[in-house]
Amino acid sequence: MFISLAVSAQDFVTRFLDKREPDAHLICVSVSPKMMQEVLKIDVVEENNDLLDMISNLKSMQMLTSEVEGAKYFKEALGILDKNSERFKIFGSYDGNSENYRIMVRKRKNEIVELVMLVNDNNKFVVINFTGNMNDKFISRVVDSMKIKRS
Repeated sequence: MFISLAVSAQDFVTRFLDKREPDAHLICVSVSPKMMQEVLKIDVVEENNDLLDMISNLKSMQMLTSEVEGAKYFKEALGILDKNSERFKIFGSYDGNSENYRIMVRKRKNEIVELVMLVNDNNKFVVINFTGNMNDKFISRVVDSMKIKRS
């Protein structure tokens, strides 16, 4: 139990929320390992062994969102990533007229153990934060599912 708490205390969303005062505009949803196990029982997943393997290696997923002040939160999140540049490395990014996307990864011994996706789209802020063991194929699949629109 203590190991689980220590790992979750190190993820990006937890760091972001710890650095700021409570804020009613930010909504955080966490998906626990137990809930991920339940997700694995879905028939669609069972039909795709690659996807099943990818999901089974995840430990958690958190989504942090705000419908307002997205640019402000995005800038704060980038500041935290900059301060932790030895920890998080850029996997990909895109800046458009009204959209900003950043995909960051944290590696341990050449394995991706955390994925952070930041989005500021028309002043709406989203962070998707996965922890576990991931590979480039998993990250590409997640990125493709977002279908980044370019203006």
